[in-house]
Amino acid sequence: MPPAARIAEALQSCRNVLLLNHVTPDGDCLGSTLALARTLWGRGQRATVGSADGIPVIYRFLPGSDRVITVAPDHDPFDAVVFMECTTPERAGPLVALASGVPLWINIDHHVSNSGFGDLTLLDLEAAAVAEAVLPIVKALTPVVDAETATCLFTALLTDTGSFRYTSVTPRSFAVAAELVAAGASPSEIYSQVYENRPPATLRLLGSALSAMVLSDGGRVAWTAVTQAMLRESGATMDQSEGIVGMLRALEGVQVALLFKEEREGIHVSIRGQAGVRAHVIATAFGGGGHAAAAGFTLREPLDEAIRQTLDAVRRELAAAAASPHPPTSPPRGPA
Repeated sequence: MPPAARIAEALQSCRNVLLLNHVTPDGDCLGSTLALARTLWGRGQRATVGSADGIPVIYRFLPGSDRVITVAPDHDPFDAVVFMECTTPERAGPLVALASGVPLWINIDHHVSNSGFGDLTLLDLEAAAVAEAVLPIVKALTPVVDAETATCLFTALLTDTGSFRYTSVTPRSFAVAAELVAAGASPSEIYSQVYENRPPATLRLLGSALSAMVLSDGGRVAWTAVTQAMLRESGATMDQSEGIVGMLRALEGVQVALLFKEEREGIHVSIRGQAGVRAHVIATAFGGGGHAAAAGFTLREPLDEAIRQTLDAVRRELAAAAASPHPPTSPPRGPA
C-alpha cells in the first residue's frame, strides 16, 4: 500500500488529530496542513492545527486559518499527530510538547534533510510542494475536494514553486494545479491575495532591508538583516519580511542569499542558494533543514555573532562547491 493510502487509512480511525506546522510557516506548509484539517473536519473528526509562530498576514485569507492555535489548548487526548514539513519534530517549535504521549506520529515532507522520524512517513522528494503529496491523502479521505480545500492546496503549490517557475516543477505539478482549479481554486484570486495585497508597511520594511544589504565574497554572497528597530520604524511585522531573501538571490553573480531576522527566540536565518550550493547542508550544521536551494535555521546568538557564524559556514560550502568535479548546472528548486 502506498504511504499516502496508509496514512489516510490510519487517519480514518482517529477521533482527535493534531496537525503541526513548522516554525515560521510558509504557504506550502500552512495550505497543506489546513487542507488536511478541513478534510478531517468534513468527515466529522476533530482536528487541531498548531502553528507556534501563528499565521503570516498574507495567508490569513486561507479557509480555516482563523482556527489555528499558537499555544497549547485544553484538549482531549490526541489519537495521532501529523508533522507537516518538519524535518525533525523540533521544527514544530514549542508546540512539539503536545505530541508527547500521542500514540501515532505521522511525518509528511518533501525535504531531503528530513530525518525520517515517525510511525508513518511520507517523504516525497520529487514533489515540488508538499501539497502534491497531501492531495492523494485528501482524496482518499473524501469523495469530493471542495473549493476551500482546493484553495488551500493551490496556495501551497503556487508559493512553493515560485508561481511555477522553479526547476522542481514537473508535469505532475501542472496536473495537480489543473485538478485543483477544476475543484474551484481561483489562480487569479489566490495570486492577488498572496502577492498583490501588501500593506504600505511591507514596502517600508523592504526599503530598509535593501538599504542595509551587504555584498561580500566578491559578490557571491548577499545578505541583510531585519531587526526589531526596523519593524518599529516601518510599522511592519516580521512575517511581512517574506520575499526579501528571494530578491537578494536575484542579484547578478550572487550564489548565496541570506536574510537574518531578529526574533524573540533568536536570529532566524533564511538561506537561498543558486546551483551548486547546498543550502540544506549549511542549515543542518546549525540544527535546521530545507532543500538544496532553500533552507533555514535559528541561532540563539547576538545578531553580529549569528552573521559571523553563518558566513563562515557559507564560505565552507562555497569552497566545497568550487571543488566539486560535477557541480549542478540547473537553477534552484524553490523555497523551503
